Amino acid sequence: MTSRTVDTSGAATHGRRLLLFVVCSLLLANVVQWGLCRALHLGNPGSIKGDVAAFMHMRQWTDSWLPMMKSLDYFDANSTKPIYAAPLYDTLIYSLASELPLVALRRLGVGDAAMLRLLAVFSWLSVVGVAGVSLAMGRGLLRRRGADLSGADVLAVILACLGCYPLLKGYALGNAQTMLSFGFALMLYLWTSGREREAGVVAALLAFVKPQYVLLLVWMVVRKRWGAMWAFLICSVVLLTMSVAVFGWHNNLDYVGVLASLSHKAQSHYANQSMFGTLNRMIFNGENLGYTPHVYTPYVSWVYRTTVLTSLVLVCGVLLYPWRKLRGSTADIAAMGLASVAASPMAWEHHYGIVFGIFAWFWFAYGCWEAKRPWLWGLSFFLCDNFLAATNLLADRRGWNVLQSYMYFGALLLLVLLMRLARRAEGVETVAA
Repeated sequence: MTSRTVDTSGAATHGRRLLLFVVCSLLLANVVQWGLCRALHLGNPGSIKGDVAAFMHMRQWTDSWLPMMKSLDYFDANSTKPIYAAPLYDTLIYSLASELPLVALRRLGVGDAAMLRLLAVFSWLSVVGVAGVSLAMGRGLLRRRGADLSGADVLAVILACLGCYPLLKGYALGNAQTMLSFGFALMLYLWTSGREREAGVVAALLAFVKPQYVLLLVWMVVRKRWGAMWAFLICSVVLLTMSVAVFGWHNNLDYVGVLASLSHKAQSHYANQSMFGTLNRMIFNGENLGYTPHVYTPYVSWVYRTTVLTSLVLVCGVLLYPWRKLRGSTADIAAMGLASVAASPMAWEHHYGIVFGIFAWFWFAYGCWEAKRPWLWGLSFFLCDNFLAATNLLADRRGWNVLQSYMYFGALLLLVLLMRLARRAEGVETVAA
């Protein structure tokens, strides 16, 4: 990507430009899409109205919380039996270290009902926190060039956050990913501000909930960011020690088998925005519009091999492109985090909540200073942050149903843009600590 930056006076209208883009994006995804479907007699395509209402009224389901809580119930009643063998309504796919906060709450005497309310509050605050961290990051980046946040900037970020489908979906489901999206935005802010050790600690916390984020540690080693690497490792040792003390070695070691099984099974539901989901939907293998817990897509060898191959290409592409010229910029670590999600065979829509922090960083570090409008960045934001429900009308149309994977393709576009941007000068990225 060639440099197209302008002097600081060119950023005087950046707030209005951002607000205009956010409003247009929300209108296109949530009003124009609905209107066109109704005008063409295609019916109601669906919307984020229910997710917005759930957020506004602080209501959520128990997608992550119930398996975690039921696992603790099982362990309390059967402390000598494998915790991952617990009969649950859905599978526990997190490491046992992620259960430690719930263990602490129970030992403080917090009951299940109160715990669910607390988790809903923490999830709600995580969504708000994504906006707050994005604004803090934006303020620091703008001040580096003698500018500051405007009222339009603040309004645009808040509106974008309230309309961000992956964030709201994760909250409505009651999924731990909502907190991970906040953690990822915080990690980017810390990295941008030069606090790499703190960023390494946050990255370790992310990895102990979603193991694919261990690729951030691999990235730190390849980029020789030793401070962040040691912080990641020390935090990991502390968490693992605590987990072993509570659950024992045998239960923690069983997680290796869980990870091995997850690499061979996933679901083809349209919300699985990955290569695995895309290929299976194309050949009508497994569920698409419907969803049944515990029912995984029938194994197809070439789909599995293609998924593994594309995952390796994504991960190795970020790690090795061209690593001798990179110094571990924010664009670089953001690309690694995004690749760890997109490369997974099971990348649900809400897993892409991490892109909000990425877009906020890009806009305030680069986008608002460029003479030419960053249309490709805008397109990737539109694809990754919205619910384009009309694509589900193509579910039974061979070939065309690939468009159901719009979020995955938006993430791939964003990944390419981040990798190209990582080669540019990094001086503007650093915010004074």
